[in-house]
Order: sequence, then structure tokens, then C-alpha cells
Amino acid sequence: MRKQSVLRRIPALFLLFGIAGTAFAQNIVPNQNFDTQVPPWLQYLSSAPDPAGAGAAPAWSSSDINNSPSSGSALVDIDTSTPAVNAASGISQCVDFAATSVSLVNYGIGIRVPSTTTTDASINATVEMRLFSGASCSGFITGGSQGRTLVAGLASDTNWYLVGDSSFVPPGAPVTAASVLIRAYLRQVSGGQPTAPDYKVDFDAAHLVLNSTTPVRLQAFDVE
Repeated sequence: MRKQSVLRRIPALFLLFGIAGTAFAQNIVPNQNFDTQVPPWLQYLSSAPDPAGAGAAPAWSSSDINNSPSSGSALVDIDTSTPAVNAASGISQCVDFAATSVSLVNYGIGIRVPSTTTTDASINATVEMRLFSGASCSGFITGGSQGRTLVAGLASDTNWYLVGDSSFVPPGAPVTAASVLIRAYLRQVSGGQPTAPDYKVDFDAAHLVLNSTTPVRLQAFDVE
């Protein structure tokens, strides 16, 4: 989904999680912490006009952002045996809510890059948010996305990073929305050449808050 005319890229804050994750007020994302399963998150694969994405179905993983033995995360895989810029594989869900006047959106998700994943700057871990005027994600209004490229040195079995935007302002705000689409996925990037047949990342602690931000501790660093 590389429609730059409607999707805004805004400088994001990336945060390193230590012992505990960040709590977000009024988080409207169902199964935000992947405690026991992946549903209601569904598999997301890119399609035309972007290249068709490929990858194994998302699976529940026992890796947890807070090291909780009673929770986990979603393990996402992208198949890069046929390299294609902007091909993507991940998870997605549509969330309905009562029609709301939206002036600000705080969204994001935690990522862990396992040490077994190749980090060669050919893959980006992305979170995307889209607002809709109607239920069931109908009537597109606007959206935004943020991502972090998997560069050398990022892989770790213990470090979690948050990618997202804590202060997305819809163009023409306020806008009236009744549903939102949130996606987290791996995407092949321009200028990168995959050196492995597939790449894997864990996603956890998804959040999407309307008209509110929560202070967070800035740890790092840059935007793609």
C-alpha cells in the first residue's frame, strides 16, 4: 500500500522496551497483546497495484514484550524467494466504533527481530493505520504509516522496539470516523536485495488511541 497521495509519513518515535511496555489509555485494538492467539487479526498480503505478497500464515509465538509467561506475540513471515519492491506480508484487522470526531490518532506496535532473522536492509517492519467514515472499514478518509528497516545490528532475542506515530493529525481535522484499519507487516524496500528466502519478526503490544497521547520515554532514533 504505497499510495503516497493519501498516506502520510510523519517522523516517528522509536522506543526500546525494557522490563515493561507502555500503557495506553483507551486502546481500541482487540487482542492487542496476543495473549493466547492471533485472531481476530487476519493475514495480510499485499495485492495490486502493489506486487503480490507471500509468506507463511501468521502464528502465535510465546515471545512477549513484557516477558510474561501467560502472553505472547504474533510471528509474521515474508517470503522473498521472488524479490519485489513493496511486496508485503503481515497481520491486519478492522475495528468498528461509535462515530467519533477525530483530531488526533496515537498508533503503533512493538517489534522484535529474532537473532535468526537476516538483517540486510532489504526488509522494513511497518505499522499502518487507516480511518473510515463507515462501519467495516468503508468510506476511506485518510491514513498514515511508519516503518523501521531491518538493518545490521537490529536483530536480538531480547530487545523490543515500538514503531508508530503518537500524534497523527488527519488532514482537515477534525474528521468523523466510525472504523479503522490497523496493519503490521514486513515489506520489501526499494534499493534492498534480499539475501535470504524469508524473514520473520514478532509483533506485540498494538495500540490505537483516538484524540489522546500518552507520554513515552524516548530511547531511539530514526525514521526510514
